[in-house]
Amino acid sequence: SPTTHLLQPDCWPETAHGGTYQLIGAGGEADASLFTYSGPIDPAYAVGGIETVEIRAGGDAIEFQPVSAVMKTDQDITLGYVNTDDIIEKAPTVEVTAVAGTLEINPQIFMWDPEQTDIDVANPVSIMETGSRLLHFPAATYVDWMIANGYLDEGQSDPNYGGAPDQWVADGGNFLQQGFATNEVFKYENLIEWKDGAPAPVDYAIIHELGWQPYPAAYSVLTERLDELSPCLELLVPMLQQAWVDYLGNPEPIGDVVIGITETYNNYWTLTPELNARAFELFESDGYGSNGPDATYGNFDPERISTLFDDFGAILENRGVTLPEGYTADSVYTNEFIDESIGL
Repeated sequence: SPTTHLLQPDCWPETAHGGTYQLIGAGGEADASLFTYSGPIDPAYAVGGIETVEIRAGGDAIEFQPVSAVMKTDQDITLGYVNTDDIIEKAPTVEVTAVAGTLEINPQIFMWDPEQTDIDVANPVSIMETGSRLLHFPAATYVDWMIANGYLDEGQSDPNYGGAPDQWVADGGNFLQQGFATNEVFKYENLIEWKDGAPAPVDYAIIHELGWQPYPAAYSVLTERLDELSPCLELLVPMLQQAWVDYLGNPEPIGDVVIGITETYNNYWTLTPELNARAFELFESDGYGSNGPDATYGNFDPERISTLFDDFGAILENRGVTLPEGYTADSVYTNEFIDESIGL
C-alpha cells in the first residue's frame, strides 16, 4: 500500500467534500500554485502504513477533464471522485469502479429567478416550456437525461458554465443555471450582487427529485488496478466511511479548514462560515449526508444503480455509444470493502 494517497475531487474544495478533508484535518498545507491540500493523515484514520494524503482541486483546476481520464494518465492517484452516471458514460474509454460513496444524495440543482421564470417542479415539462437556456458544466449527463425525458429541449442546453457568476450577473438571471444546493443558492441570495446591484432570491430544483439519481462524487479506482489496490482498499474504505461519519457529526471545524484552503487558492471560488452553515443544515434536513435505505454510510444500493444503468443505457444507445462487452450495472461499483457497521 502506498504511504501517500492522492485523492482527486471533481471541483473546487467545498463543504460537500468535507469527509475527504477530514482525513487530514487542520494539519495540512494548501498550495496555491498546484491547488493541493496535503499533510499527514490524522492519526484517527491512519491504517496500513498510510502516512500522508494529498487532495487536489478539480473542475477548472484540471481544465474540466473527466476525473476518470485524469486517473488514467496519472496513476499516482489512488481515488478519484466520479459520479456513478459518469462511470457508465466513460466506460467505453476508461473503466473505473466506485468503492465508496461520499454523499447519499447529489446536491446538484438548477436554479432560476422566480420573478422572470416560472417552473413547477412537480411538472418537469414546465422546464422545457420556459424556453430558457440552461447554463451547465460541459458533459453534464443529467442534461441528456432531461432531454431524453422531454423535460428540456436540446436547443436549451448551454454547456458553458465554469462555476463563476459572471453570466448570471451580466444577464440579470434571465436563464436557468446549474449549481449545488449547498453552494450557489446561498451565494446568490446573500453574497453576489446580481439584481439591481444586490443579491436576490432564487428558486431551484434538485435533479435527484426529478428522478435522476446517481451517487455523486463516489470514491473510485481504475478498474484495472482494483486487484492491485484491494489490500489497501480493505483498510482505507472503512476509514473513509468513518471520516464522513465524524465530519457530518461535527462539520464546522473542517468547514473552517476548507474556507482557509479556498482563501489560499484565491480565485472566484469562495466559501464563508454562513454559506457552510447553510450547507450543513441541508446535509441533514434534505438527507444529502445520510445512510440511505440502511444503517451503513457510504455503501451503494444495488437497485438504485441498476435503475440508473437501465435509464442511462437507453440514452447511450440513442447516442450510438456501445458499452464494453459484458459491462453491467454490477461493473459500476463494489460494496466489498465497505464496513457495514459504520453509519450515522
